Amino acid sequence: MADERDEIRSRVDIVDLVSREVPLKQRGRHWTGLCPFHADKNPSFNVSPETGRFKCWSCQATGDIFDWVMRRQNVDFAEAIQILAKEAGITLKRGGGMPASTRQQYETAMDAGLAFFRENFVKSTTAQEYCAGRGLDAATLDLWEIGYAPDVGVALPNHLKKAGVSLAEAKTLFLVDGDQDTGYYGKFRSRLMFPIRDEKGTLVAFGGRILGDGHPKYINSSDTPLYRKSRVLYGMHRAREQMGRERRAVLVEGYLDVIACHRAGVATAVASLGTALAEDQAKLLKRWCDEVVILYDSDEAGQKAAARAVEILEAEKLRVRVALMPLGEDPDTLLRNAGPAAVQTAVTRGLSPTDYRMQALERRLTPDKDEFWSEAVTILSETTSEIEMTAHIDRLSPLLPGTRDSNLAKQTLLRMITRTRRKAKGGGNQGPERPTVQRENRVILGELKAAEIVVFRAFLSEELRKNGWMFARATNLFESGIAQRLSEAILAAFPLEPPTGKPAEWLAKLEDEGIRSALADLLYEWRGDALNGQVFEDSIIKLQKAMAQREFRRLRAAGLSWEEVSERIRELNPDPTDKPKDGDDLF
Repeated sequence: MADERDEIRSRVDIVDLVSREVPLKQRGRHWTGLCPFHADKNPSFNVSPETGRFKCWSCQATGDIFDWVMRRQNVDFAEAIQILAKEAGITLKRGGGMPASTRQQYETAMDAGLAFFRENFVKSTTAQEYCAGRGLDAATLDLWEIGYAPDVGVALPNHLKKAGVSLAEAKTLFLVDGDQDTGYYGKFRSRLMFPIRDEKGTLVAFGGRILGDGHPKYINSSDTPLYRKSRVLYGMHRAREQMGRERRAVLVEGYLDVIACHRAGVATAVASLGTALAEDQAKLLKRWCDEVVILYDSDEAGQKAAARAVEILEAEKLRVRVALMPLGEDPDTLLRNAGPAAVQTAVTRGLSPTDYRMQALERRLTPDKDEFWSEAVTILSETTSEIEMTAHIDRLSPLLPGTRDSNLAKQTLLRMITRTRRKAKGGGNQGPERPTVQRENRVILGELKAAEIVVFRAFLSEELRKNGWMFARATNLFESGIAQRLSEAILAAFPLEPPTGKPAEWLAKLEDEGIRSALADLLYEWRGDALNGQVFEDSIIKLQKAMAQREFRRLRAAGLSWEEVSERIRELNPDPTDKPKDGDDLF
């Protein structure tokens, strides 16, 4: 399926496809026109043949050729593939469904992989000690089929060959990589392995967590003939029966969070897989429940992810509540630190989305700040419950600066909220289903340092990609959080060699739509100097010097002597004139 999608992308010109419905004019490398997803008066819609993507800078609608067909023709992903395959003159291998014999071969390969990981877990003292430290007993390990991938590249391919599994098929299933000529090797190395089953219990994928420190923290299967990550929820096969009885689901972030919730007696817990919640995952939840409690981490990233999930779930007409976790806790640590009752209490005390956002705001800002009132008005303008809005106005009005009369303060807040609502309606933003993800991308790009942008631009450039790729994978080189996220995503998707060809040919290999969109935006929004080898080298100098300075401050704060600090800093080699040779490890 992945190969077929790539072939379709290579044959269907996105400019030609879009221009059949939207008149486009060429502006440099891009094409522009009026956005079809909202009432656009000034051309804010861009199409890039270089990335194979479209984007509206007003309503933030974005995607590739498959997203375009799904949005414009109101079809699902499978139908979009069929439509575009016909457009490209490609006969799909599986047509309307996979032959039973092929599915059986794939499932046999997956079962052989699971057996390998389970056998190696029993042999690994390191993996067993790690799990014991996380409070996972033997019964839990067996129930969730936890395994271990050893740090021996040929071990899994050899096991699969003995089991009669085609290594070419195993590659299709994201178990191995390589080819017949150069040899095959395991995709997962030195990782705790989590089998991923669909809602029916069929083994469709794996997720691997590194033991201890290192990057990327998780490697998850990409889409395969058996698995489309946006349509599977981890733990659903175990949660759905109880979920159907309670008509409620608990949504968490990771594998260990799901397991922790089930251990704590919260048997309806599930998690999305390596990315933010997807629309199809919300539709899957709707089949079994009417209410979803979001139990995400208490950090800033968790709060942003919760806000995105609320939008997607509410679009499916599901009731949503959000649990406010103790600072620094996630379900797994909360279970270990405070016991099962604390996890259960967090779920039962879930707040409405408005209450959650207000409490999070009040944790971060105080009412004497203008920013507090600006954000509070925005939050209250977006609530659909007039009762909730009135309750918050009553509570906040005595705190409004410069107004002693409570009735006047209430009227002032109500006018501010009404004005904000009118402005939102006037924007006519009806197009994208998930604008928050894309709005965040604009903020994300603003957080990148100029030198960081150059590195990722070099990675996107065919001329500078090899050097750009080498440095783009070096997560510790970057200071901003978004640069580190981009780096981790690139490392996960292209760990051994850089991609080839135009970005349109390989951007889809990056799992996270937000990451794909952010990288595509770097091509759209570049306003700096012309990119060349000298600009790239100068940027590496800046980043390496900044990295050395960060390490210097960290080591001094840790109490190391000047001599020890100097030695450690020299090891960082901040001088890019001593350039890495091909194949040098930057980590």
